[in-house]
Amino acid sequence: SSGINAEYGALVLMDTIDRVPDRRRLVDWCIARQQLGFNGRPNKLQDTCYSFWLGASLTLLGARELINKDANFSFLMTTQDQYMGGFAKWEGYLPDVLHSYFGIAGMFVISGEVPLHPALNISMRAYTHWQENAVL
Repeated sequence: SSGINAEYGALVLMDTIDRVPDRRRLVDWCIARQQLGFNGRPNKLQDTCYSFWLGASLTLLGARELINKDANFSFLMTTQDQYMGGFAKWEGYLPDVLHSYFGIAGMFVISGEVPLHPALNISMRAYTHWQENAVL
């Protein structure tokens, strides 16, 4: 799942995403990963970080509207620690920095309410600044 995001992200950044054959099959595979949250591959548990990896991948593929946002949010809330804050990999586990970051980034990219570049996992503000100031 993170590989899909990296590969498609690279194609988006090179402006060659239109060369990908059979995008619909990949969209179907990504959507099939959603239970409440997302898992990374068949027969695996759903995991907080895949909210970002698959949410961003589906955004890059132009299929964010197919995500059940409410179900994903409900899953993420089960992994949140109500006392310490943060998100864990799975419900009932301790939160960690990686899953906390990707849980929040997943909510941002899936909701579309906070502008986040799905290929680079940075704010659109940072991306715009980078584009305007890049030395090529």
